[in-house]
Amino acid sequence: MTNTLLQLPWTLATVPHAALDILRGCNIRCRDCYNLRPDSIQTLAEIEAQLDTLTRIRRLQSVCIVGGEITLHPDLVEIVRRVRRRGLFVELFSNGVDLDDRMLAQLKLAGANVIYLHIESNQSRPDLPAEATRKDLERLRAEKAALVTAHGIEAGLALTGYPEKPEEVEEAVAFTLESPDVCYLLVTWWRDIKRTPRIRGNLAEGLASEPASVLPASGHEVRPRELCRWFDQRFHLAPFAWLGSNQDPTDPRWLSFLVAAVHQQGKLSGYQSLRATCVERTFLEASRRLAGRYPFYQAQHPTQFALHLVLNGLAGGGLARNLRLLGLAGRPGAQLNAKRILFQWPAIVDPHGRVVHCHCCPDAVLKDGRLVPLCISDRVTQL
Repeated sequence: MTNTLLQLPWTLATVPHAALDILRGCNIRCRDCYNLRPDSIQTLAEIEAQLDTLTRIRRLQSVCIVGGEITLHPDLVEIVRRVRRRGLFVELFSNGVDLDDRMLAQLKLAGANVIYLHIESNQSRPDLPAEATRKDLERLRAEKAALVTAHGIEAGLALTGYPEKPEEVEEAVAFTLESPDVCYLLVTWWRDIKRTPRIRGNLAEGLASEPASVLPASGHEVRPRELCRWFDQRFHLAPFAWLGSNQDPTDPRWLSFLVAAVHQQGKLSGYQSLRATCVERTFLEASRRLAGRYPFYQAQHPTQFALHLVLNGLAGGGLARNLRLLGLAGRPGAQLNAKRILFQWPAIVDPHGRVVHCHCCPDAVLKDGRLVPLCISDRVTQL
């Protein structure tokens, strides 16, 4: 990655994010789910204990609530409420099947900030036909995203990226850009978690396994530099920030794109990706010094984002093009959004038995009181 990209400066102690795993069990079937444990539900007391530990060992600004399908937890609204009482932002990951007006109203009242909708073609679900077409997927995604945003909660998409199906990733990116409701897209590249060897350890002490004898993914795995070329050619998007691996800080395991998009009467009228400058680096450091923690989640705020575009342009991010987009945003009825597109390369076991994962792993979850990467948490058997 080039020096123009923002390399996230987190350490194990200063990562501003973690995952709260509240249950196992689901109401749909996905082709490749990383959940391998039997159905179970964490009690409120167990979840409070997790939060106590997470806030003690990390300088958290936000947590994501994951499962299983989180809407199956009978105390989901109360969990959100308790997380928000601690001054943390809340991101929810749901397949959306049971999200309705009643539940969304309760989640909004409890303080939910973002809901990522996991809706893709490799699922068996009651609200899609057996052989769902692209039109079927886009219809359901649009309906659910509009329902979420109608309740004042920000909407995102979550997707498994299969190397043999690059068109599905392209379609999800195009949908995210074109949608006036969806502001986030998380693409996690596929891993055969069930065939991953058993793993020992934790993030603080290191993770290890027997040498791997399986490929990390089917077909040709899309690597970060290839992804950047692909997105430049297809969408004229350039990456904004990245996070390296525990084995090699120059090997991206997270790659994010920050995109300014303008919609007019629900239709996309213009977009462009931002290039990181000293403005963003200064903001990160100032947040750490003043608030005591790095930012992770940032709410949609068109006026603040417009100011960000001006400062970014003045600092070398491309003032003329930023001002052109702001000109579009200044038209009557126009809507300016910050869209964040993130690609994750899950953990792998290399031929030497080393576990290669995101540096500091922002999506870490507690297991027996220690942090482990969420994507392989069910393969960690000895701490």
